[in-house]
Amino acid sequence: MPVTFFAAVVLVASVLPVQGGSSVGDPILGGLLSDGDGWIPFGLGLTAPFHFVGYAILAVLSARATGGGVRSLVSAAALAVGFGFGVELVQSTIPWRTFAWGDAAVNALGAGGGIAAVAVIRRVTATRAAGASARDG
Repeated sequence: MPVTFFAAVVLVASVLPVQGGSSVGDPILGGLLSDGDGWIPFGLGLTAPFHFVGYAILAVLSARATGGGVRSLVSAAALAVGFGFGVELVQSTIPWRTFAWGDAAVNALGAGGGIAAVAVIRRVTATRAAGASARDG
């Protein structure tokens, strides 16, 4: 199942040691970031886009696995958010990782974004199908 495989990849990536441990003063950016006062808001690190996209993908895959309907979309979002929170809890027990509320929030936003994308795509597809049906019949 793709959702199970992807969740495993996310979990493994989330427990591996991170070089440097922090994006503050990142040498790639020439020290542009400083403890929350840099250009990335709310003290989020450079991994925030990865969290957002990863949990959006996890939510989309979960939505595909749970089928159609609003209830399945809500279930898929809850599954992705719960998994993200669980990963953060696991990280809190690992010496080289930490629990981060900011990461949990970005995970939830990503899951919501993924579910919103699925809902929009389903709506557009249904509208097009209804239009094609009306033209044909």
